[in-house]
Amino acid sequence: MIAEEIRGAVALNPAQHPKRIGLRGAGVARAEGAPSGAPASGSAGAVLNGQPSARHLAQMRGAAFKAGLSAEFADLMAETGVGAAQAEAVAAGLASFREASVPFVRGELLNQAALMSIAKRAVMAGIAVPGTDPAAITQEIARVAGEEAMALMARNEPPVRPSALAFVEDTPSRADAMADGLLARMQAGHVPTHGREFAAMRLDDIAKISAGGGYVRGRRHAMMWGGAMGADDFRAALAIASNKVLLTAYEAAESQIKKASREVSAPDFRPINTVRVSGGVELAKVLENGEFGQGQITDAGEAFVLETYGKIFTLTRQAIVNDDLGAFEQSARMFGQGAALTEARIFAGLLEANGGTGPAMSDGKALFHADHGNLAETGAALSIASLSLARTAMRRQKGLAGEAIRVDPALLIVPPELETQAERLVAEISAASADDVNPFQQKLTVLADANLTDPAAWYIAALPGRPDALQHAYLDGASGPQVFTRDGFETDASEFKVRLDFGAGFVDHRAWYKNPGA
Repeated sequence: MIAEEIRGAVALNPAQHPKRIGLRGAGVARAEGAPSGAPASGSAGAVLNGQPSARHLAQMRGAAFKAGLSAEFADLMAETGVGAAQAEAVAAGLASFREASVPFVRGELLNQAALMSIAKRAVMAGIAVPGTDPAAITQEIARVAGEEAMALMARNEPPVRPSALAFVEDTPSRADAMADGLLARMQAGHVPTHGREFAAMRLDDIAKISAGGGYVRGRRHAMMWGGAMGADDFRAALAIASNKVLLTAYEAAESQIKKASREVSAPDFRPINTVRVSGGVELAKVLENGEFGQGQITDAGEAFVLETYGKIFTLTRQAIVNDDLGAFEQSARMFGQGAALTEARIFAGLLEANGGTGPAMSDGKALFHADHGNLAETGAALSIASLSLARTAMRRQKGLAGEAIRVDPALLIVPPELETQAERLVAEISAASADDVNPFQQKLTVLADANLTDPAAWYIAALPGRPDALQHAYLDGASGPQVFTRDGFETDASEFKVRLDFGAGFVDHRAWYKNPGA
């Protein structure tokens, strides 16, 4: 780990501050200022007139190359007077720092000049450690490098009022920040805010930060070298990002028929019973000193149940290493569309059940039935005349006790084959005479649903709940599909389960009317 702990979170917002760490020399100047001269390790003899000897430089390069460092780091070790006995320990500390810095270099939060400035101060601190214990030297270099990186970030952050620290718990988590950065690559038009630093990182770099490089929340968001903050953050970030992509695709593909349905709550999988109450009587005149008469309450109920639907998609380790976020995004988007299609088919299936007469109601009759007054006696094509008959039939609907009720037709539901004709019938036109006036202009909203298989049948309906008719529900009010994640064991991958607990049904027939068409 680069730093065991840094007290006090320091915010970093690279998008708001164009002087990113180390860019244009701004960060380097702040990191300089370390005292020059020979270190306490007694290696002054290796540096002559400010220049390392060829033999000493060769020793440093040997140790650096062994640790996987570039010649630039070897030169730094030689220039700062690292002794031969310390070379391998110093190189090991620098290698740890260099490895941890890779995601931030790729994300343009640090550049090479800033890295070398930080490394110089860390090396000087390491070789000043009393004794020659390699582990102590390596640990001190890693610790100081981490603190220097945080110091650069702190000095590049503008002052913040103390009260701004009061809402730490309300700020997004590290997983939320990672997800925000991932969404910048997964959703066109998404502009990252609290996760800007992750937007330019590869998947494997974000995974490494989650596993080993810490990240803590301060005023807005802050990076912190080292200190594992929970390896599950990367997986949680993927779940958050995929859920948002999934829901966006789900909402874009939602059923048109759903717009004619009212959502209700469902705490469990037991049947959802809906009770309709009708007073059934008008108010009677009460004479002076007379008594109020008793009214009769009539009720009737229908029920429907929730069902569970779902599938699993995966993000493999190879896809993470290859930074193949596109395949993951496509999977999430397709499953979102799939959830919407599942609902759409359920809604359409209700209308077309039992040969097009709809589901059976509690009175033993189908939803669309002559006795219900909501089925055309003979099929007719969409026209002003057929719409007029349908509207009249809905206006003539009676309550449970036979009382007149108000049903206002508002929605015209059609298959794609009738969409154009439906739009013509509700379009606003300038009539030359009273006979040419369109009585339905802008009074009905056309809903064309491709899941309706009968190309001739059409429906009109009232707005959801006016009165109640078609209803749908999700478990515990969790609207739409939900995403769950776990690490695979049999396969080297993260698994994402999409689950939809959904149900729909008709609770009354009075708000809908069907014409089989012609």
